[in-house]
Amino acid sequence: MSASYDMPDGAPLDEGGNWKTAWLQWLARTHRAVSAAQQSGPTADRPTTVLWIGRTYFDTTINKPIWVKSVPAKPTPAIWVDATGAVV
Repeated sequence: MSASYDMPDGAPLDEGGNWKTAWLQWLARTHRAVSAAQQSGPTADRPTTVLWIGRTYFDTTINKPIWVKSVPAKPTPAIWVDATGAVV
């Protein structure tokens, strides 16, 4: 994992009991990653954001899990493959 997912140093709360900004940002990134890891839906709704190589998506149109093989520069879409490596 990249350093962006490393937990911040120190206690998550300040002396007043409020969340520190670095911890709130880390929690938001972690939430996005966990939510992305459990997405499913039709081919037309494949994710276009929060992509990384190896990200999974259950495509209900083709009824199987697929993974991101590459994340090219925008506006080119990500390349998705099935378990055999075939582009889907």
